[in-house]
Amino acid sequence: MGILNVTPDSFFDGGRFGGKDAALARAHELVDAGAAIIDVGGQSYSADNARVAEEEELRRITPVLEALAAERLPAAISVDTYRARVAREALSIGAALINDCSGLSDPDLAATVAGFDAGLVVMHLRGELNRREPQKYVYGNAVAEIADFLRGRCEAARRAGVARESIVVDPGLEFGKEPSTDLEILRRFGDFSSLGYPVLLAASRKNFMRRILGKPFEELLGPSLAAVAVAWYAGCRIFRVHDVRETVGFLGMLRAIRCT
Repeated sequence: MGILNVTPDSFFDGGRFGGKDAALARAHELVDAGAAIIDVGGQSYSADNARVAEEEELRRITPVLEALAAERLPAAISVDTYRARVAREALSIGAALINDCSGLSDPDLAATVAGFDAGLVVMHLRGELNRREPQKYVYGNAVAEIADFLRGRCEAARRAGVARESIVVDPGLEFGKEPSTDLEILRRFGDFSSLGYPVLLAASRKNFMRRILGKPFEELLGPSLAAVAVAWYAGCRIFRVHDVRETVGFLGMLRAIRCT
């Protein structure tokens, strides 16, 4: 899953792909590098950035989605949003997957996805998007608590009509967690397979690695690939990344080693 942020305040892309033409060119690069899914995001969820209005999110992503639909790229289009209305517009244009990092905070989102027979990523979140509240990020058994949250939200999605085979879960590295919890999630990544859904890893160049290693985002490709390796050996097969070419090559070598 190649990341295509069309925001002016993306922590890594820095607004480079905000216009339709730049976004379309980047989508081609991601597909050429081996991406099977393009994940389009219209807002940042960092605590350093304010949440954008629904109309602004739509203004950013709609022309990009229309261009991608017209281009008919050999990749599925995902949209990173938690809003049912944005999801409805995106799916009507041609998106196939909604990547909701709020854990279904919008009560209408799952039914919207079901109405289009689309895919849904359900992510764990403790607290709120665009806010950092460390006092809330305390867990007893983090993996068990995250799994329970995901199980409940997936059951809610299925009651709303989303097919079991259309659901993917994401334990939500860094969202409502401290680095020690992120490391625990990675150590026990295989535990999430017990939920019965494919598990997505979204670790690419995230801030918890910067906090652990004291390196800037530009130097976090290697640490990101370390997380990919751990998750892959634990059974993960969907990786949301900035560096598609490097990740595809890395995974190819892991497969070659295992098969020899």
